[in-house]
Amino acid sequence: MSRRKLTRLAVPALAVLAAALLVVPAMAGSKPAKATQTTVGGVKFVPNRSIADTMHFKTDSISIKKGGTLTLVDKTKQPHSFSLVKKSQVPRKAAAVDACFEKGPCGKLAVEHGAINPDTGEEQDPTTPLVNAGKAGFNQAGDSVLIPPGGKAKVKVTSAGPLYYICAIHPWMLGAINAKAPR
Repeated sequence: MSRRKLTRLAVPALAVLAAALLVVPAMAGSKPAKATQTTVGGVKFVPNRSIADTMHFKTDSISIKKGGTLTLVDKTKQPHSFSLVKKSQVPRKAAAVDACFEKGPCGKLAVEHGAINPDTGEEQDPTTPLVNAGKAGFNQAGDSVLIPPGGKAKVKVTSAGPLYYICAIHPWMLGAINAKAPR
């Protein structure tokens, strides 16, 4: 092949390569408008040895656009909540999981959902499936939704930036939402 033919082929190829280098990072940085988080796991019992609850959220981190819809799906056949908390309220040790019910957000959220009678302290069937602490949508600590056993729930993420979540029923189930404002 002559040098002239090589040059004619190389120039368009370099132009396509340069365009790809500009477009691919822009596409990789965009967050989806919809995302799904699934609860998985169950109870593991070994007679005379241990019992372990392996329920957890399938992913630790969710990427979504601000204003996007997050679908929550339960595959454990157990009730769960998807509750926003402050970063400092996310349990990092077993003692913090226990403390979530006494002095932490789990007890407060149980009362807010109607799962605990505030007068007697007794458990009851929840009466409020969605708790909105501030503006409409999921945007601040205290916002919480119940995920029915084997069911689904949807929430709209209306805040940009990191949001931290736990299951207030099983506080070892936790993660973060990385929401980004749409361009």
